[in-house]
This record gives sequence, C-alpha cells and structure tokens, in this order.
Amino acid sequence: MNFFSFSIPTEVVFGIDSVLMMGDYIKKHGNKVIIITEQKFYETHYISKIEKILKSFLIDYLIYDEITSDSGSEDLNNINILTRTSRAEVVIGMGGQRVLNIAKLVSLFAYNEKSFYYYIKNKEELKEKIPVILIPTTPRDYFALSDSCYYKDQDIGHIRLFSDRKLYADYIFIDPTFSVDISKKIMSAMLIEMISFSIDSIISKKSTIFTDTLLFKSIETINKNFKSGIEYPEDLEIKKELSLSGLFLMIAGRIAGFSLLQALSLAVASILKIPKLMASIILSPHIVEFNVSFHSDKLTKVANCLNLKTEGLSPLESSLLVSEYLQKIISDNDLPSRLSYYNVQKEIIGKIVDEAFEFDILFNSSKMFSKQDIFNIIYASL
Repeated sequence: MNFFSFSIPTEVVFGIDSVLMMGDYIKKHGNKVIIITEQKFYETHYISKIEKILKSFLIDYLIYDEITSDSGSEDLNNINILTRTSRAEVVIGMGGQRVLNIAKLVSLFAYNEKSFYYYIKNKEELKEKIPVILIPTTPRDYFALSDSCYYKDQDIGHIRLFSDRKLYADYIFIDPTFSVDISKKIMSAMLIEMISFSIDSIISKKSTIFTDTLLFKSIETINKNFKSGIEYPEDLEIKKELSLSGLFLMIAGRIAGFSLLQALSLAVASILKIPKLMASIILSPHIVEFNVSFHSDKLTKVANCLNLKTEGLSPLESSLLVSEYLQKIISDNDLPSRLSYYNVQKEIIGKIVDEAFEFDILFNSSKMFSKQDIFNIIYASL
C-alpha cells in the first residue's frame, strides 16, 4: 500500500486501501464502536468492507444507518443516547458532509450529561469527548479538519453552524476506493464545487501564501483530471489525484476558512431546502464576478491554473474569464445554472439574505459588502 499520514492535530491517513489500517487506530482507544452512515452504502459494499475490518480486529460494533438528507439535531440526540447505552468508545462516520458533521458532534456530545440543545444555548465547557474517525465517500469535505460543522436545527428547520475548540476529528482516512461509486452528474458537480470553494478560500481575508499555494495546486489538479475523473470513475489513480486536491482544500480551508460562497450556499440550502452542492455551483460564478475588481491578481492566477487564455488581457479581463469558465462548465455538464430551476421566486431573496447574515463566516470576506450586495448576488443567480 502506498500511503502517508500526518497530524494537525487530526491524524490524516491518505492512500488507496488506507482504511485497512483503521483497526490499529481503534484499538488504541477501546473495543466498541458506533458507525454512523447511510443505508445507500450497503449497495456499494462500503459498510460490509468496514464490518470485515472490524471483525478481523475482533472489535464490537453497532451501526446507525438512518442518516438522510433531512437529518439534524433530533437524529443527533438519538445517536447520542445510542452511543451512551452501547458504551461505544469510538465513533466512525462514513459518508458525505452531513454524516461526517453528525459524527463529529456525536463524539463531542454523547458522553456529556446535558443535551445538545442545552449546550447550544449555554456555552459551558464540554467535559467529555470520545475519539472520532471520519471516512469521506467524496473527494472533499470542507469541515473535516476544522473545529466547526453545520447541522440542521430541526426545531426551526434551518441550517446552523456550531464551533468548539474540541470539535475536530481525531482521525481521517482518505481512501480513494470509497469514492468510486459517485454518479457522473454528482461527480461533475463536486469537482466544480471544489474549484469554487478553492476560490472562496483564496479570496478569504485570512488567506496566506501557504494556503494560496495549496489552493492553486488543487485547482490545477482538478482541472487536469476533470474529464477523466467523470468518465473513468473506477480509475483509482485519478481518484487519488482528486482526493489529494480535496485534502489540499481541507488543509487550506482549515487555516484560511471560507466566506461568501460557503455562507450563501448554506443560507440558500437552509431556506429553500435544495442540495447545498447545487446551491454552491449556481452561486459561484456570480460571487466570482462580484470579486473581480477587488481580487483581479488572484483571480488571474486562478485563470492560469484553469489554462484559460489570458495573454494580452488586463487582470480584470482575465478575472472575468473565471466566472465565464464556471458558467460554461456548469452548462456543459448539464447542471442547474439558475435558482429558478428550483422554482425560486425573487420575493424570497430578502429572507435568504437575512439567513446569510446568521453565518459568521460571511464576514471572512476580504472585500467589504452590504446587504444590497448580497441581494444582488442572489438576484443574479435566479
């Protein structure tokens, strides 16, 4: 097996079949685990693969497989009770961003005396945390390395962010074999989203030379492998390249954070109940366009990473090519390019704007903005 690992403080283990080492990491902490996942992963045999690994290490396990697109705070409370009663010593989250976020929260709250809702409203010190292992089934997860996550507050029906200094994964296994079953349509959307969030982090006010270097490399690698990553889903070398790009994005996002795209896509998904993935790609060209004059130098570098022809163009003209590129690649892959695809009406824009201002990451933007600016970005995406 060709893999590598490092700690920041999360220990990241990267490589094809790296998940086969998971038993050794679990044994450091105990012999009982709870697996949080979705039922669809029975069809892909990902769950059975995890079960075989645990059985080979004689590790007892319980599976919670009822995570859906509507899961949130109530599910979290139910899983917390299940985790305590089963006396689980390690949490394993396997799936997309929603599953991994819930797994992180369970590791933080399961063994604390009071409910999740109590700690949301009363910022008390959380005394307990059990180790959590994350296994992403996509090439990216923007919150996996951070001390934040998003969840659906099922009391109010909206998405909210939660942060705590202990809210981090203890281990992340990035194994490209777990992302081979993504459909072509979803894979194309994810790759566009990864480029878009790389840009969102590049233009963050906390970006650095180090994070920009990682993000430019991520964009370059995604662009190089874009078509082959969609057409040849079982090519593990291509999946490895794309997963490495996702890792660069995770690391840079942990340091520089995200801004307008992350906040607006969360707001749109929260209010309109549409997939956050699709909200992100619809909004991304318009957010880039909003930033072209302020970040023309950085966006020109993005254009070069995308192999766009910038010779003889001004920085502003080169920057506009990035927005045009995103619009074209969305169209070429037959993905929704307008919020009107989801029957969104302009009368609800004000509510989305107010929701966006609920997310503190909105103010990570290095360009000043007003509520009218946010309104205009959403209006342009209709």
